[in-house]
Amino acid sequence: MKGVSSVSNLTTQQIAVSYQENNIIKEMTVEIPEGQVTSIIGPNGCGKSTLLKAMSRTLKPNSGAVYLNGRNIHDMKTKEVAKEMAILTQSPETPQTLTVQQLVAFGRYPHRKRVGGLNQADKEAIDKAIYDTGMVEFQDRTLDALSGGQRQRAWIAMALAQETDLLLLDEPTTYLDMAHQLEVLELLQKLNREENRTIVMVLHDLNQAARFSDHLIAIKNGEIQHYGSSHDVVCQKVLRRVFGIDAYVVTDPRTGKPLCMTYDLVSNETSGTPSSEAELRLAQV
Repeated sequence: MKGVSSVSNLTTQQIAVSYQENNIIKEMTVEIPEGQVTSIIGPNGCGKSTLLKAMSRTLKPNSGAVYLNGRNIHDMKTKEVAKEMAILTQSPETPQTLTVQQLVAFGRYPHRKRVGGLNQADKEAIDKAIYDTGMVEFQDRTLDALSGGQRQRAWIAMALAQETDLLLLDEPTTYLDMAHQLEVLELLQKLNREENRTIVMVLHDLNQAARFSDHLIAIKNGEIQHYGSSHDVVCQKVLRRVFGIDAYVVTDPRTGKPLCMTYDLVSNETSGTPSSEAELRLAQV
C-alpha cells in the first residue's frame, strides 16, 4: 500500500466503529495531508461516510482515537472543534424560508459570545464567505428559491464563515446535475488553491475524485485498501480490488489525471486471475 508523507492536523489512530453488532470500520489509521484535497472513495456501505463522521466527532469510535491538531477530538469542547473544523453533512436540513445571509450567519456560532448580536468581525466573515462562493447576488433569496447548486454553495458559505482551515464534506455533489457538480467541485478546488484550506470529502464518482483530489483513500469493507495520488489509486489493479471492476484507465488530456473510460464487472471465476498480458504485468508490480 503506497501513500504520501505529509504534515497532518487530522489523524485517526486505530479507530473502530460499529453500529449495533455490525463492524463498519476496523482499526483504521488515517493521516489527512494538510493543505491538500483528499477524497474518500469505495463501494456503497464500505464505511466512507462513517469514517468522515468519526473524524468530525459526529460519531465516537468504539476504540482508538481521532486527533485534531494533536489533541484527542473527544477531549475538546464543541466550540473548540468548530473553530478548527467545519463539517457539511449529506443533505443538510434547515427551514427553507431562511435567506442565504441568515444561513451563512449560523457559521459564526463558534466565535460568538453568549449575549449580543453579530460584531464587525462576524459581518466581515459572512460577507467574505458569500463573496468567495459567488452568492452575492443571491444573499437575500430564501433557500427554497435557489437551484440545487446554489443551495449547496450557500451551505459551503456557511461552513466557510466558521473560518476554519479544515473543511469536511459528505458527498457534496449528491442530487446535483453534471454542471452543478462541476461548479461545487471547482469551488472547493479554488478554496484549496487560493486559501490553502484542507478539504476532505466523500465522493462516489471516480473520475471526479481523480480530477479534483491531491490524495485519495480507497476503502472496502471498513478497511483501507490503498491511498496516495490519483495515479496511485485510480488504476486497474486497485479498482479491481476495491470495486470488483475491470477498468480501462487512460490519462485525461485536459487535466493529466487518470480517467476511467469504461469498465466491466470482474466475475467470481476470473477475479483472482489476470485476464490479459497487461493485467499480468500489472499484477507483478
